[in-house]
Amino acid sequence: MHRPLIGVTADVELRSDARHLHYFANQAMMTALSSAGALPVMLPHELALIDDYLSVLDGVLISGGGYQFPHAQLIDPATVDQEPVEKVARTRFELALVRRVTECDLPLLGICGGFQVMNVAAGGTIVPSLKSVRPEWHMHRDAAPYEEAAHEVIVTPGSRFREIVGRDRLPVNSLHSQGVIEAGVEASAAAVAPDGIVEAIERRDRHFWMATQWHPEFHISEADRCLFNAFVAAAAAR
Repeated sequence: MHRPLIGVTADVELRSDARHLHYFANQAMMTALSSAGALPVMLPHELALIDDYLSVLDGVLISGGGYQFPHAQLIDPATVDQEPVEKVARTRFELALVRRVTECDLPLLGICGGFQVMNVAAGGTIVPSLKSVRPEWHMHRDAAPYEEAAHEVIVTPGSRFREIVGRDRLPVNSLHSQGVIEAGVEASAAAVAPDGIVEAIERRDRHFWMATQWHPEFHISEADRCLFNAFVAAAAAR
């Protein structure tokens, strides 16, 4: 199998000791892709280059990180914590990228914040502060190491995700304060937490279109590895 070229969206920050923005990537995410047989590359937030990116890529991964969603996509926007202004440009770029990738039917995987972007692009909404809506939802922002499970998710029977992971329940890490309580109208829930928070979404009308709220690059279970393998295989098959 040749190594399919996977574009991974960059995160961005203005470091305290610098005058300019810096792009960066999650090393564990890049390693998970390369271990699954892919050749990962980082994508800067250049709206004008989206079609150029897609002309050479075999798949796209929308990575995690901070976002600033428009209030129209938020449930109870008064509870939102303001992200730095550089996150606005990232959100705009990734929403446009997801919509274009979906149109082209290129294999697409989203992780954590990328899961939320894909849900919004699929016509859904975001709860900007889970614990402000229901205090017991604070469990989703877990202080445990990324490599440790925080809770289980219940996999949707008959979903493509169920076919990939081969299990009905999975242990996952949990690093989010925002969340999804209903899949977007163009997507469906592929896994949910015991408290009802949506943890994975998918589209069956696309070659490979899937996203998880947790971070599978830390391989909490073998199912996480299966997800990366399936994504890379879909990209290689194009």
